[in-house]
Amino acid sequence: MNDIERFADSSPARLGRGKKGKVLSDAWFSVLLITPAMIIIFFFALYPLFYALNFALRHVDLTTAVGVGPLVGLDNFRFALNDRFFWHATKVTLIFTIAAVSVEMGLGIGIAFLLYQVRWFKGVIRSLLLLPLATAPAATGLIWRHMYHPDFGVYNYFLSLLGLPELNWLGSINLALPSVIVFDIWQWTPFVALIVLAGLQSLPREPFEAAELDGASTWQVLRRLTFPMLSPVLTLVFVLRTIDALRLYDAVYSLTSGGPGTVTETLTYYLYRIGLKFFRMDRASAIAFLFLYVTIVFSGIVLRSLTRAQSERARRL
Repeated sequence: MNDIERFADSSPARLGRGKKGKVLSDAWFSVLLITPAMIIIFFFALYPLFYALNFALRHVDLTTAVGVGPLVGLDNFRFALNDRFFWHATKVTLIFTIAAVSVEMGLGIGIAFLLYQVRWFKGVIRSLLLLPLATAPAATGLIWRHMYHPDFGVYNYFLSLLGLPELNWLGSINLALPSVIVFDIWQWTPFVALIVLAGLQSLPREPFEAAELDGASTWQVLRRLTFPMLSPVLTLVFVLRTIDALRLYDAVYSLTSGGPGTVTETLTYYLYRIGLKFFRMDRASAIAFLFLYVTIVFSGIVLRSLTRAQSERARRL
């Protein structure tokens, strides 16, 4: 038997050969390989999705004896679109997302460029940057809640040392949401910095060396080389951080519980309140599907624009 026959006899399609010499086809062998993953996806993704869709189309009030009631069509979606608390939570979520992601992207890119120039202790600095990401947001939020405390918090202590008036960081309607934004910026700016730093280190050196020989300025190199080549990484980080900011829950729960009033109540916390406090799982499911739809549309638009830009750039090259 030559080498080609021996290789063909040991191919994946032949590995399913039984005692009677039957051969498992490539199609069935592929199905066999993906079956465990599909089972996991079905039980942990598809089944909960359709279960929630069933609730969104029914009257479900867990405080009554009936519990899951009859089909009501799109009534729960109409309730969500006409609910002022839903639109208020949407407004809070958008304000938080725009403010937090904008600052995180700016600071993260700046820190990445600074770290890219560092020659010593790079490993130590990266390890320190990972510390905010290594802790659970709920646990870190409890620590920050005590740091924000109006009586014995560390921030008011420093304000008193400077002779400034002490502030009620989480109890003021004007300071509660900015305080949550500051916490999120502290926790997730290192994530942006590390991803952008990895992108910087993966860029080829030849275009930059050619630009240096041609006498290009730093601004020209950044505008024409660095940022265009980093655009896929920056877009990916932007999409990931935006989606994560839109579904913010842990920080709100541990810091303010949506208060004072509903000043810091985001969409996810509103879902928790209406579904697990008032037990109206039908309305919560409808709002969750609206939230899911908007997130998918946003991600699709951004990623589509990135793909189009990359294809045009490859065509020019």
